Order: sequence, then structure tokens, then C-alpha cells
Amino acid sequence: MQMPNTIERVPVTLVAGFLGSGKTTLVNRMLTEQHAQRIAVIVNEFGEVGIDGRLVVGVEDNIVQLSNGCLCCTVRSDLVTTVHALLTRRRAAEAEAPFDRIVIEASGLASPGPAVQTILADRSLAAQCRIDGVITLVNAPHIVRQLQEHPEASAQLGYADHIIVNHRDQCDATALAAAESAIQACNQRATRETTSHAQVEIATLLQMQAWDTVTPRWLHQQEAEHHEHHDHTPDDGHVHDAPHTAGVSTLTLRMAEPLDLNRLKLWLLFIVKRRSHELMRFKGILRCQHQALEVIVQGVYQWVELREGLAEAPAESVLVLIGRNLDAADLQREWMDCQARG
Repeated sequence: MQMPNTIERVPVTLVAGFLGSGKTTLVNRMLTEQHAQRIAVIVNEFGEVGIDGRLVVGVEDNIVQLSNGCLCCTVRSDLVTTVHALLTRRRAAEAEAPFDRIVIEASGLASPGPAVQTILADRSLAAQCRIDGVITLVNAPHIVRQLQEHPEASAQLGYADHIIVNHRDQCDATALAAAESAIQACNQRATRETTSHAQVEIATLLQMQAWDTVTPRWLHQQEAEHHEHHDHTPDDGHVHDAPHTAGVSTLTLRMAEPLDLNRLKLWLLFIVKRRSHELMRFKGILRCQHQALEVIVQGVYQWVELREGLAEAPAESVLVLIGRNLDAADLQREWMDCQARG
């Protein structure tokens, strides 16, 4: 489960969001704005992006080349084939300033988990790429209804590292508060910003590094947020659902005693494949028996990574899980069974 070193690997940003959330607008800005990075964007169809024709300098082998050094290509037979083709092109273009980053626009009806796992689970891709972050856009006036009617919408939020609440100009303060409450119930750990027309700082989105470390935000609730949102999930080891979350919730597991690393590995591999729930995303910093340094755990969909960190082992292990239909009692009991004995 150990991943290669992140140095020299191409960062990958995944853009998710339900139909009408503004993904195309954001991706178009990534492609056409002048910024410090050359990026390659993978989309289903060029027509969905609407690239300004004045910026197109060439079209070759399903790839549109732009004057700022960016590329836009269509998904071929599958995502793996497309990414491998881009990386081959990048190696061949080393003398001509290759692209610096890959951005993948997920389908509006798709969960981002399988796409992220595709990059992580393919050994060749994992050796050449690293996940930088999952960005989910939300249509503020419609997200509450979408969460009620479409499980994909809640999955897109559950996997997110950063959430863009878009179309702010199309809803009043009451509707916006309802949207933010629904989003918060699905994923309290992601960073969030509110805007219209996807007017966000592109350079910031292209430097997330959300998968390089486990940030304190993931492991500790902000006290101010706890008081501002009565439906905010506290770190008490329990799942707190709201009816509009389509079953998506957060569970925080803590343990002061050291963990048995082998037992923990087996348990993590078991829970990501268990069919009674959908585990979308999890992160943790752990204290394990016979380990002087912290153990970092990262997971998405059915992919798990355990690696040694740089800091000393913490006084308390903390593991945060986001998923659908999480059984808090079972997971808490199984987590406690990972405690080291003797």
C-alpha cells in the first residue's frame, strides 16, 4: 500500500459536480487563462468546453493545443488509455516545455471515486502521477433538491477536498443558507468558497496538495463552526445524518492506545470492500505499536494507502471517514479491535 515519492510526478486535479454546477465554465477558465502552469485537461467532448477559437493553435490526434501551452483532449476508450497517451506525449515534448498538470473533468452524473482510484491503482500511472485534489462544484439554488433525488450529488460532495458553491447570484440568503447546511452535512472537512460564474482563483486551485499530507482541518473540528452550525457533526465518534444528505455522513474514530498495524491494514482493506456501505474518503494520523513515527492513512473508494510520516507518533490516533450508510456502532467496534495487545 506504499506509494512512490511525490517528487517529479505530474499532479492531477479532478473536477466534479452535478449537471449544471459550472464545471465547464471552470475548466474553460483553466484552459484559457494565462497562468503559471501548462495544463492538460481531459474532457468527454471538446464542444462541452467551448474553447475560444482565437486561442487554438493546432488540433492533432483528438488533442486541441492552445496558445498558452495548455492542451485539451477527449477521453478515448477509457481514462487509463487517455492519461497514458498524454504522458507519452509529455515525455516526447520534454524539449518543448511539457504540460505541468492534468485536470480531469468528471461526468455530471458520475461519482469521482472510481476516476481517482484509476490513477492510484494503476502502477504505471501512480509512478508518474499524483492526486493533487478533488474539486466539486455545486449549483447553489438546486443542491438541496439534487441531494434528495440523486445519490451521485452526495457522492460528489463526499469525495471533495474543496467545494465551490456556485451560482450564488441565483439564490437569496435563505436558499444559500439551506444549500450550505446541506453541503456541510455531507462533508465538513473540505474547504469551501461561494461564488458566481465560477469566478475563483485558478492558481490556488492548481496548488491544493490535498493528498500530500493530512491537514489539521481533517482531524479536528473548528470550534467556531461547531457553534455556528447546529447540525455540524461533532468529533464524538458518532454519525450525525440529515435527511437531505442521501445517507452521506462523517465518522471520527479516536484511540489513545497504540494500534496493531497489521490488524489495522486488514480491517481497512475489509471495510473498503464491504457492500453494506459506500466508504468514499478517509484520512488519519495514527499511533501504532513499535512505530516511533506517525502512520499516515489515506483512502478513496476501494484504494488504501498506509505510510510512515515525518513527525513523532501522536498521543492519540484519529481516523476520519466520509461515506454513505456508515454503521457507526460496527465501525467503532471494529476500530477498537485494532488496538494492540500486549
